[in-house]
Amino acid sequence: MTIVCLSCSWPAPGLVSAHGAVRYWRCVCGQWLVTEDDRVTASPGPSDLAARRIGHRASGPPGRTVG
Repeated sequence: MTIVCLSCSWPAPGLVSAHGAVRYWRCVCGQWLVTEDDRVTASPGPSDLAARRIGHRASGPPGRTVG
């Protein structure tokens, strides 16, 4: 399996932990990567996942302009 850092393209992040098919990698640039079944499934970055999970809109309540 070849894991490439999505941030800096380093071709060999170091394996930190494994739990079944899920593996946690750390790159020399400091980026964390999560793989499952030999595919990158998560990495840090902008996301509205928390807002969606608790039922809120990332942009605020309806009728409100954010920005």
